[in-house]
Amino acid sequence: MIRDYDFYYGSVFSRLSAEIPSGFKLNKLEMQGFYLLNDNIPLYIKYSRSRKGPWVFNFHRDHQECIRMLTGHYGECLVAFVCDSDGIPTVNYGQLSNVLDDKFHEQEAVSIRRKLNEMYSISGKDGVLSSKISRDSLAVLTRSLNSSDTNN
Repeated sequence: MIRDYDFYYGSVFSRLSAEIPSGFKLNKLEMQGFYLLNDNIPLYIKYSRSRKGPWVFNFHRDHQECIRMLTGHYGECLVAFVCDSDGIPTVNYGQLSNVLDDKFHEQEAVSIRRKLNEMYSISGKDGVLSSKISRDSLAVLTRSLNSSDTNN
């Protein structure tokens, strides 16, 4: 049986393989939804089955603690939000911290909205991102992290 999350995670991996010129190496981490790209970029995938926005993504305390721990170890952690078939806005740890601060509760939520022909607006319990996020943000963030690693 193919689980729902296999389809949504697969859409992220398909997008990565199509948009990152050099390809990528992928390792599954211990906690559900967490992966390591090219041995140095942690990625957490969240998905929503809602066909239309707003899309709501719940974060349990252990998810946020894992993201913070991975950021401390690798210097960054990306969070990809699969909004059904609409797109995959992606944020880095700093952006996530703007909407969910470091005072973790048992459960918090991130809400994502997008008007027709516009980019995504992301908000959470602790704030709203000041800039909108594009549908290409997953590839852009990953490319920039990969290029900064090869330049060091």
